[in-house]
Amino acid sequence: MRARQTPPLPGYVAALLAAALVVALPLVAQHVDESADEFGTQRFAFVPAIGWLVCAALAAVIFTRHVQIAAHRTVRVGSGLALAYDALPVLLLFAWVIAVISAWTGYLLLMTSALALCVYHVALVAPRLMADSTPSWVPGAPTLTLVVANVFVDNQTPDAAARQLVRSRADVVVIVESTTDFMAVFDAQGGADTYPNRIVDPDTGSDYAVAVVTHRPLGPRSKFLSIGALRVVLAEIETDDANLLIVALNPMATFDSGGHETWTEQLQALEDFLPTLDGPVVLAGDLNSTRFRPEFERIMALGYTDAIDALGKGLSASFKLAAGNVLGGVVRLDHALTNADVHGVSMKNLKACGSDHLPFQLDVAIRVS
Repeated sequence: MRARQTPPLPGYVAALLAAALVVALPLVAQHVDESADEFGTQRFAFVPAIGWLVCAALAAVIFTRHVQIAAHRTVRVGSGLALAYDALPVLLLFAWVIAVISAWTGYLLLMTSALALCVYHVALVAPRLMADSTPSWVPGAPTLTLVVANVFVDNQTPDAAARQLVRSRADVVVIVESTTDFMAVFDAQGGADTYPNRIVDPDTGSDYAVAVVTHRPLGPRSKFLSIGALRVVLAEIETDDANLLIVALNPMATFDSGGHETWTEQLQALEDFLPTLDGPVVLAGDLNSTRFRPEFERIMALGYTDAIDALGKGLSASFKLAAGNVLGGVVRLDHALTNADVHGVSMKNLKACGSDHLPFQLDVAIRVS
């Protein structure tokens, strides 16, 4: 008889527990010391009420995130918490504001709690700003240039986007949202001649189709693959010294109807699939997630490194709120993850050219076995 599976614990249970603990802190403190951050008896009596609520909300998000990382598929969260994970580095800025105001107004217990969140904020952000040390095998290793571009299905200037990709002269281009119409424009702009070798998602009418194009020969592992809810393009890029496997994908966006549930299934399928691969591997595309979601952390735990993080550029953004937004990106949803046989050498963002995403160019070194 098949064993009965325990349903996942709703994430809001962990979040409510963490929030309750934070809110209880000043109540317990006042019971021990009646003068501790008394409500309504000091200047600016609204400060503790607002401050503790904000601290409770932030602590709930942080606690639930770590529970979800550790519990491995036994905690289920909705799209609201997923988006809170994405925005966590920004949301934690409120802790600094509360720390300053509570120090000025004399609410020292609240200040201490806010400072604890500030320490967490530094621990979360600081590693994204510091480049990793370069492995000893990188100098002298063969290199390859990769461009990852979400060209946007509603791009009003597809010719400019296609022209930029062709003129990049990258060895490999991962084209996300690669509709039939865009690929026709891409070929007309010189893509057919510059990048004759390609693997594409056959459903080119989908908003989530991906294509990998290259001027280098493609190896035998190159194919389109459907793994449950996940659709990926595998492109084995042949070089003189070592072959590199590109895994290109575009999981569903959280904002779409049922998007977060589908995205979660897709990331679980990816987590199961990646251990079956060997040799140098780069996972690239629009993952519709920042690196702060627990599912992203579990992919990293499989032995992958965020190449942009490793170059000290982890806080550079790639997603814009609108294609015409001239203010630039707000978060990074476009990623390149490398296993131990690949190391990022340099990275730069390219122009959006009518897309709501900024493409990026990444140079990688490939370890020769």
